[in-house]
Amino acid sequence: MFLFTTPPSRETQSPDPVVSAIRQGAERTGTGFDYLLKTAQRESALTPDAKAKSSSATGLFQFIEQTWLSMVKQEGPKQGLQGYADAISESGGRLSVTDPAMREKILQLRNDPQVSAVMAGALTQKNRDQLASSLGRQPQAGELYMAHVLGARGAAELIRTAATDPGRVAARDFPEAAAANRGIFYDKAGRARSAQEVYGALAASHASTQIAATATGSAAAGETPAAEIVAALQPGRAHGLIGLFSTGGSRSPVSQAVANLWTTPRANGTRMASLEGGERYFPRVKSDASPVAAEARGAPDGDGQGKAVAAPLPPTRPAELADPAASATRAAGKPRRGPLDLSSFMTQRSGA
Repeated sequence: MFLFTTPPSRETQSPDPVVSAIRQGAERTGTGFDYLLKTAQRESALTPDAKAKSSSATGLFQFIEQTWLSMVKQEGPKQGLQGYADAISESGGRLSVTDPAMREKILQLRNDPQVSAVMAGALTQKNRDQLASSLGRQPQAGELYMAHVLGARGAAELIRTAATDPGRVAARDFPEAAAANRGIFYDKAGRARSAQEVYGALAASHASTQIAATATGSAAAGETPAAEIVAALQPGRAHGLIGLFSTGGSRSPVSQAVANLWTTPRANGTRMASLEGGERYFPRVKSDASPVAAEARGAPDGDGQGKAVAAPLPPTRPAELADPAASATRAAGKPRRGPLDLSSFMTQRSGA
């Protein structure tokens, strides 16, 4: 029973407040919860007050100051932050807050998981529209994450470069981002990565990630959409325990070690599947000194492998078990013993 169902826990545990805030942000902005969750995991390891050492990036989604001020200015009125939005002004393409105390309050909102998640969801939708317009197609989840790191314009440039000039050093086109994210633009040896390598490094953590909320929005929390179940049951996707319920999955061995256990070596050193039961369960006899072994092996076929192998055989089955009639012809003088008489071991009780 417990193989397929999980018994309810006796202790009621409250949900993680950070994960709950991310889920609320996804629902309020129409962004996929799994996309926002993976982004927060990669950016801050789900630490609300995380702060980068190499830039002004702070919070669950590592917003830099200018990006945060821009999002609060644009989305603040929709999220009940009208007073903060009004305090932000633009001059010469840069956003600023005249009052230092107010500026600090606005920037501290990056440490609030609920506000940060809502702004991250809104930024994702904004980047999605800009990338779709620039690329002429809908962006993938990994490409949206590139826009989160490089901005929509920078992400579009990286995507094009990876397609047209994949070997170009990415740090040349993004010197500021490379200085703030050396682990992405440089390998452990300090070598500058190419545009194709940076594309792969940014997209790796968001593979097969849902970037938009469900169309109906009525799915229960934790319920797997039917489309995902159907996709998982496709013949090409069947792996592991799904073999318990499906016969259309992969028939390849679990590992090469397992394959070697169930295969027979050829004379040339390669291995082939064996059809003989004796070859599977009994070891080959390598010595050719025994004429019995040579006769059992037989003449070799075209690939140098004998048709049969010499193997130790199990004990012969007793004749009386193989043929019931044989028990009637047992030799005289060897009568079958009857059942044990236990009366001599019993004590009679009075009145019994």
